[in-house]
Amino acid sequence: MNAAGMFSESWLARREQADHDARAAVPLQAASDWLAARRGHAPWQLLDLGSGSGANVRYLAPRLPGPQHWHLVDHDDSLLGHAVGRCQPLRDNAGMPIHVTTHQRDLHALEASWFADIDLVTASALCDLVSATWVETLADACATHRTAILITLSVDGNIRFQADDVVVNDAEDAWLFETLAAHQRRDKGLGPALGTTAPQALIQAFTTRGFHIADAESPWHLTPAQRPLALSLIDGWAAAAREQAPHDRQRIERWWQRRREALDRGHLDLYVGHRDLFAAPEPAHASR
Repeated sequence: MNAAGMFSESWLARREQADHDARAAVPLQAASDWLAARRGHAPWQLLDLGSGSGANVRYLAPRLPGPQHWHLVDHDDSLLGHAVGRCQPLRDNAGMPIHVTTHQRDLHALEASWFADIDLVTASALCDLVSATWVETLADACATHRTAILITLSVDGNIRFQADDVVVNDAEDAWLFETLAAHQRRDKGLGPALGTTAPQALIQAFTTRGFHIADAESPWHLTPAQRPLALSLIDGWAAAAREQAPHDRQRIERWWQRRREALDRGHLDLYVGHRDLFAAPEPAHASR
């Protein structure tokens, strides 16, 4: 299961640049240092969970040391085919070609054997869709195989509208976002979803197992230049709220019309909070 299983390819393409712009530098640098310190283990084996069309690999490969062998995991074989075509030409940060292998697998049946001989596990916009039990299984697998992990763009519930850098959220926004957060905790196919609690669940799971953590905010800041993405978000949030609170449909419609009009006219920026996390079983300067 991955975001591509619930959202259209056009949505994934629309959000890719915002995702890339939002990435936090500190966890990424820690991941790069982790690989660089593992002397004698190249080519690095990297496992990307919920790869979809390969957007995460397209961002990470040019920014990480090589040589790199990526293992892309997704339930959708057609998306994996697109991912290979778009990722195979990539090069690492030294300009060397990467290697890509795909694995069509159901993420619901996460298995520790997938992590054998893997140096770094990655995933993007995935862990807010999974359950607490799934995260515990993931952390156990990484601990068993002494594998580091870089999890990016997990929603944290910090959503705000801004006008000239001044927050203009009101009571109706607070109510709508609480309703949205409840919807985000519904089962997305991997158990009751963590939603906005994902960042803290990840920190707790890996800290408990003795991993060293580097985490940082990675927010979307959508200006009028990103209006299509902002409008898509507003439309999606309203649809989710209607499912979660069908008896409040008129209230939701009023919120949707008011905020959509302001965004469409370029009167507001939209800030959507995420967090990135890197976790390693020992400091980045160590090697196994």
